[in-house]
Amino acid sequence: MINDPEGVALISEERAKRDCTMLGDVWEALSKATVDLKGRGVDVPPDIYNALRGAKNLITLCKGHPKLEDLNPRDVDAHEGFCVACCGADITARIKCELRNIEDLLVLKATNELGTDYAVKIQEKAGEAWKPLQVGVP
Repeated sequence: MINDPEGVALISEERAKRDCTMLGDVWEALSKATVDLKGRGVDVPPDIYNALRGAKNLITLCKGHPKLEDLNPRDVDAHEGFCVACCGADITARIKCELRNIEDLLVLKATNELGTDYAVKIQEKAGEAWKPLQVGVP
């Protein structure tokens, strides 16, 4: 089990790794949306690219780390993004935080630059990528 800073068991290592794999699919959907926005002439803020890189690095760390319970907040917060210092050593919570922030900012940018219909398409694609993570959530 992975523990929070107070020692409370959160989720199993196996589930965390499985979630990180699925979060990679969310990252992919948001990355494609970012590329598409850029291709349509939208000025995508550098913070979004930093957060995407940080989230990708965290996903890689999560999938490849031999024992996630050994991660500490400093290990997780070493990666750039919007959610530094928000989730302690809970790497899956940090990745979810980053990806939700990226999604929100992309939808806002799309709405302002390309209109609501295009923004809804981004939300739908992201929503499809999030679905497997919501199955069986307590």
